[in-house]
Amino acid sequence: MKRTHSPDLASFQKRLLATPIRFLLIPLSWLYAAVISIRNRFYTLGVFKARRLPCRVISVGNIVVGGTGKTPAVIAIAKHLQAKNVRVGILMRGYKRQSREKVTIVSDGEKVRASLRESGDEADMMARHLKGIPIVVSRQRYQAGQIALERFGVDVLLLDDGFQHRQLARDVDILTLSTKHPFGDPQRLLPAGTLREPPIALRRADIILLTHTDTTHVLPHTKAAVRQLVPNALVLESIHQAGHVYPLLPKVGEAEIDFRPAVEVLEGKRILAVCGIGQPETFVATLMQCSPESVALLAFPDHHDYTEIDMGQMNTAFQAAAADLIVITQKDEQKLANLVTQNELPIVVLEIALVITEDIEKFTDMLLSAH
Repeated sequence: MKRTHSPDLASFQKRLLATPIRFLLIPLSWLYAAVISIRNRFYTLGVFKARRLPCRVISVGNIVVGGTGKTPAVIAIAKHLQAKNVRVGILMRGYKRQSREKVTIVSDGEKVRASLRESGDEADMMARHLKGIPIVVSRQRYQAGQIALERFGVDVLLLDDGFQHRQLARDVDILTLSTKHPFGDPQRLLPAGTLREPPIALRRADIILLTHTDTTHVLPHTKAAVRQLVPNALVLESIHQAGHVYPLLPKVGEAEIDFRPAVEVLEGKRILAVCGIGQPETFVATLMQCSPESVALLAFPDHHDYTEIDMGQMNTAFQAAAADLIVITQKDEQKLANLVTQNELPIVVLEIALVITEDIEKFTDMLLSAH
């Protein structure tokens, strides 16, 4: 199976960090490290106060910019709690959203109440695929939590991307780490690397969730490194599992969606994978589970807003790969739905589920038990 990549469409940051210019950024990383250290120290000493909501709060975050599997983890945890008859809501920042409202209810659990622009791509995607779970976005997560409690009477709030948002107190801190690059690539703090905090920050975590553990041979080394930093944390393995595929439909009215098992549709096919996510190679690895004949990859920057020019590039790449299908992520679905018509390229959307492969009972106990 072949894999091809389009480096010209990789994010500006990754291209920059691959050049000697990155060394000029190291002093800025030192300054950033000092600011982060002082801020964390002030929270530890109580100089900065975290505000507490009158419900259980579970934070899911990371210490690396993009590509750790945080969003699939939030979805998996939300569904897991819902299956335990827990009324759960999700608080999000709403990255790249465009709204004058300080707090936006993206979903009330029954219907999507905000547009893609008002929500941000990840909040919009969650709202469309999580039924019975309200989603509220705001930079001020405490205020968003108050609204979620008042409007929806939830028992537990999941704080998406909450590890650095220390203004809101939490009962459980979950960190998602890429098994292949747990401490970034390169292993330096922003902006000379991809680390949001130094690895020592793992000591604040209660649970470490290693993602994509089936796609790399470095799992034992990663687990050893993590356990050395946080010997008392629960360290769990997880995989990303291909579920169903369904056609990408234009955003016109309501239509019945034809869900089919991914293996049934993709096996033996020549695929062009198109995505705008943090680690596009992980999308390819998930597609490989379906035994395609080949996979070519067209990678756009994370959270990319697609245009007609991008559709032209997709068409060119589709022809060059002699592909049978274009497969995209659910994160990219709504942004591309604005650009397609009924008879254009054969594009399908792949459902991907994060599956925790060990100690699920202990994990559940930690989510729901008081400290």
